[in-house]
Amino acid sequence: MFGMLMAGWLLASVGSPTDTTLVLNRGDRVRVEGIIGSVEVRTWGRASIAVEEADAEGRAVGVRREGGQVLVGPGDRKGRSLAVALTLRVPAWAPVEIRSRELDVDVSGTASELVVHVVEGDIVAADVAGRLELSTVDGRVDIRGARGDVSARSHGDDVTLVQVEGTVDVESGDGDVRLEGVTASSVRARTLDGEIFFQGPLARGGTYWFSTHDGDAEVVLPAGAGARVRVSTFDGEFMSDFPVTLERYGGGGVFEFTLGDGGASLEIQVFDGEIRLRSGER
Repeated sequence: MFGMLMAGWLLASVGSPTDTTLVLNRGDRVRVEGIIGSVEVRTWGRASIAVEEADAEGRAVGVRREGGQVLVGPGDRKGRSLAVALTLRVPAWAPVEIRSRELDVDVSGTASELVVHVVEGDIVAADVAGRLELSTVDGRVDIRGARGDVSARSHGDDVTLVQVEGTVDVESGDGDVRLEGVTASSVRARTLDGEIFFQGPLARGGTYWFSTHDGDAEVVLPAGAGARVRVSTFDGEFMSDFPVTLERYGGGGVFEFTLGDGGASLEIQVFDGEIRLRSGER
């Protein structure tokens, strides 16, 4: 069932299985704004966007085209956020951008740029490809199965990446950072008050930087890993499964050594916590 067209918006009808459908052109960008509650993004084989559900108070979700963007938001244009549990179905090639002050976001199957910025809410992405830019102030970020450059941030909760291929730049304020099965030529991971875990290979010529102020850092590498390693711990211990021959000791818990052929650059900084360098073939 198609909705009514009003003041440039295609308005969804409450209660139909698929409330609103609009054709998408290659190059169109889907932008969601003014929505609070939850949004699920799923892909399908049609060159169109389908918007399912609307809020119980009778206000409608609107969909309209504005240049190269297709905007999804409150249909009345009065600047009020619309509380809704929303499902979007888009072609995998469509870039998606979501911005909200209070929203849980769950995305699966997209193969283009994905940008999500929320103030309060969890962000979950699975089986996606393309550049990811995900941030939340109060919520967790969870990415499982991704190909492409990843930027992920949470001020107050955990950031988790599992089975990711691409450059990685992640940060948490009060949560843990966990990177498992990550294949990347560049990784930057930091947290102020949490643990850091990394498991993955090191690319020759790659750069890997891990930092936590008040927490432990554990880095798990293949047995034959090669890297120039710089370790810094002010008030903690360093443990390694790999043989270590110090090449430079700078005082204050800073020292350098080489693993294997030294092909990558690896730096681990911990102020108050342990550093553990582990072999993945123990």
